[in-house]
Amino acid sequence: MIRNATSLTTLRWLFLALVLATTAAAISRLFNILRVDDLTWLETAYLVLVAILFTWISASFWIAALGAYARWRGLADFTLERPQDAGPSASRTALLFPVRNEDTARLVAGIRTVCESVRAEGLGEFFDVYILSDSNEQASITAETAGWQTLQTGEGPNVYYRHREDNTGKKAGNIAEFCRNWGALYDYMVVLDADSLMTGDTLASLVRLMDVNPRTALIQVAPQLVGRDSLFARIQQFTSSVYGPLYATGLSLLQGPGGNYWGHNAIIRIQPFMDHCGLPELHGPAPLGGEILSHDFVEAALLRRAGWHLHLVTDLEGSYEEPPPTLIDFLIRDRRWCQGNLQHLQLILGQGFRTESRGHFFNGVMSYVSSPLWLAMLIVSVFVIANQPHIAPVIYIGRYPVLAFGLSHTFDFAVLVLSMVVLLYGPKFLALALLLRDPAARAAHGGGWNATASVLLEAVFSTLLAPISMLSQSAFVVRIMLGETKGWGAQFRGERQLHIAVIARAFAIHTLVGVGAAVAIHLWLPASLWWFIPLLAGPILSIPLVRLTSSTPAGLAARRLGLFITPGETGRIGVVDRVRALTAA
Repeated sequence: MIRNATSLTTLRWLFLALVLATTAAAISRLFNILRVDDLTWLETAYLVLVAILFTWISASFWIAALGAYARWRGLADFTLERPQDAGPSASRTALLFPVRNEDTARLVAGIRTVCESVRAEGLGEFFDVYILSDSNEQASITAETAGWQTLQTGEGPNVYYRHREDNTGKKAGNIAEFCRNWGALYDYMVVLDADSLMTGDTLASLVRLMDVNPRTALIQVAPQLVGRDSLFARIQQFTSSVYGPLYATGLSLLQGPGGNYWGHNAIIRIQPFMDHCGLPELHGPAPLGGEILSHDFVEAALLRRAGWHLHLVTDLEGSYEEPPPTLIDFLIRDRRWCQGNLQHLQLILGQGFRTESRGHFFNGVMSYVSSPLWLAMLIVSVFVIANQPHIAPVIYIGRYPVLAFGLSHTFDFAVLVLSMVVLLYGPKFLALALLLRDPAARAAHGGGWNATASVLLEAVFSTLLAPISMLSQSAFVVRIMLGETKGWGAQFRGERQLHIAVIARAFAIHTLVGVGAAVAIHLWLPASLWWFIPLLAGPILSIPLVRLTSSTPAGLAARRLGLFITPGETGRIGVVDRVRALTAA
């Protein structure tokens, strides 16, 4: 098993070599196709775009492949010391719930459930809960105060409520104010969202991990998505349970002590956070300058710059959050994240940051910039195909072309497309293979046949929904670069059936783009239309697709058929069931 820093470096170089070799193999084949009649500027642009995006998806593939190997062999982050003693820790920990105009009934139910779970572990005296309110609506403030009073049981953990009038710095400022006022009372803090859940056992395990790793400032837990019934949410919950562990495990091994912070469901050592995580204002006005929105990446980079370790743990269960119920809610949240991540363009070359922190910044930027790059590549590909010369197919030996003897450009393009398909869909089937070899995992996901059918259906839905998200994210990036800024309001977290008129207003432009592109390709390149059908079907069908996936009855029907089943439904998750019962009551 890999154990030391030298091995971590070797692993990272091996990963980089695999990514670059995969990309080089694809680009060399594409170059041989395009250079038949010399490279035009359009073909050069196409080659560059494909190189960037192939590198992006091959990196994702190899992270998942590493995660699959690690889970198969039972490997975990070897740079994080594991506690030998499972006894309770005497360290004091604050559980923070920063909120702003949230659903108070759900918030109070979640806090009550976490407190009950901590008490069940006999650890109530070692944890305190803080509701840190930035709400600016009187109804929310009144409900939060009343809800807090119902949490006063006379048993640990103690629950405190603080409301501040001035929400300077938003969530980051909220937590910074807590640290200034009460941070000295605690060793650690666990930051949770309004819809976050963590079991008492998981919280105790995190505290013990921090105790035995004194140079570790932050441990991020990979949360599972739970608690929603719409078809869209059920698909997300299934992918989180089946595919998520592969990516998280691979990422955990590659990061080692150079991990990242996702803003919630993480434990943080308070003193180094107070010492190093004061956030500056970025140069220039919003949206790309001013107050930092995606503060979590920046706080992680500041801790790492100061020499502290940050880890992602994937072998702890008992960490949960709820997904957005519909594609519209998902994209609303994505719009906020997009602006915050694009701000990191200023920080990638920031003074003193570690290489892995710059990688996290770059990864966050590419998560959104990749969408307009994909769109640009698809548009350019149409012109490249249209301008391909009608000459005998050739291949090159050295500098000299020879006849290919029946090997056509169509075949070469097909190989490239197949390679992309393998990189995009391969991790799904690696995850399925791991699931099928584990009897307990098979049963937890509804059985082997149901799990296989669910993976195939999820692949269909992801193929249809991905171009819709690509168009939306491309619009986000363009608008932000043109100066459009948005606030950071409360996220809608409940179930809801979207009215068809709302969906039509939101996705009419997607439909028009899809239909217009299909007509143009049919008139201009009729023989190539079938290549683009998988990409055009989603936008053309976007309105009925969003209507279907936002439906709770459709999600419940899928559950009755045994589709998109997660362990929380077959084995039951106590804290999730408890929250549902309390919220309903």
